[in-house]
Amino acid sequence: MISRIFGSAGLSGVMLATGVQAESAPAPERLLHRRDGAPPLVVERVAATADGVQATVVSSGLAREQLVEWDRIAGIDPGPRGVLEAGVETGIENGTMLWRGRTRLERGDARLARAAFEAALEASFDSPASFRSGTARIALEGMTRSSIAMGESSRVLGEATLFAELEASGESPSRFGQFGGLIDAETGLLTAVPPVGGSEDRSRMLEWFRRVPTADSAQASRRDLLSRLMARRGPPEERPATLGAGDRLLYRLTELDGDDSGTRERARRQLLEGIRDFPRWKASWVRFFVGRAALERDTDPERRMRGVLDLVHVLAFESAAPPVLRRESLRLAVTALRELGREESAAILESILFAEHPDGLLPETTP
Repeated sequence: MISRIFGSAGLSGVMLATGVQAESAPAPERLLHRRDGAPPLVVERVAATADGVQATVVSSGLAREQLVEWDRIAGIDPGPRGVLEAGVETGIENGTMLWRGRTRLERGDARLARAAFEAALEASFDSPASFRSGTARIALEGMTRSSIAMGESSRVLGEATLFAELEASGESPSRFGQFGGLIDAETGLLTAVPPVGGSEDRSRMLEWFRRVPTADSAQASRRDLLSRLMARRGPPEERPATLGAGDRLLYRLTELDGDDSGTRERARRQLLEGIRDFPRWKASWVRFFVGRAALERDTDPERRMRGVLDLVHVLAFESAAPPVLRRESLRLAVTALRELGREESAAILESILFAEHPDGLLPETTP
C-alpha cells in the first residue's frame, strides 16, 4: 500500500528519513537520584570508591567530576548496557543502611538506628584501610551516638575510639551536626563514653583494636591507657615522654589502680585539685574513678567512706554525668555502704537505683 502511494523512490526516501531521525535521536539522560530532597544529577560515567561514586556530572552542557557519598544516593540509572558499574549496587545498599540509621536517629529511635549503623559498618569492612573512609566514619559516629542515647556507651568503646581517631584526622565532615559535638576540644576525649564496662565490653573493644591497627604512636598510647582503665591494671611501667591533655588525664586515672598506696594517694590529690573549675563531664569522670579506686583498693573504713562520698558527687551532676557513671556509682556505693554497716543509707541509694532502672537489668562491670 505504501509503495502504491509513494512509489519505490518515495518509499526509499521515507525509510532513509526515518533512519536518519533514529540515528539523530538523543540518548536518554542517565540520572543519579539523590536523597534528602536534592535534585537528581545528570551523569555520563560513574565509578565506585570507598566513600561514594566518582561521577562525571553534566550541567548546562559542561562536564565536571564530583564525588557523591553513598548515603546521599537513592539510586542510579543503569549504564548503556543496562547494568551498573562494579561495586555501585553494593555501595548503594550500604549507603541506604547509613541513611536509614541517620533518619531513625533523627526521629529518636536509637535502637533501630544502631542496628542499621552496625549492619553498614560490618558490610563495608573488607580491610583495615576501609575504616579510614567517610562511610566508616558515618557508621562509627552513628553507632556511638545511638548507644549514648540508649545509655549503653560501654557497648561501643572500641567503635567510639575509632571514631575519635577519625575525627582527629579531620578528613570528612559529620552527618550529625544538629546533635552537637561529642568530643572535648582540649582533651580529644568522648565526654559521654568513659572507659567503664564489663569483661564483654572490654573484649569487644580489644577486638576492634586488633581489627584496625593504629596509625601512629599517639593512638597506640591512648588505646593502651583505655585498655588499662578497663582492666584496672594500673599505669604502664614507663610514662611516655610527651602526653597530650587527654592522655595526661587517662594516665593519672590509671595511677589510681596502681599497687603502691602512695602513688594512688598522690594521684587522687592531683586529680581533685581544682575540680571546682572542671567541666562537669570531667569532674564526673574524676569523682567516679577516685571513688571506685577507694572502694576497690582501700581497706580503711574512713577512706572507703570517702570513696562513697566521691561516688555520691557523681549523682549530683545529674544529666551532666554519663549514664554509665551514674549507674555504676549507685551500684558501688550501695554495696560499700552495706559492707560498712550503713544499711539505712544503702537503702536510700538503692531506691534511687531501682527508680532509674526498674527492670533491674544492671550490666556487670567487673573486669
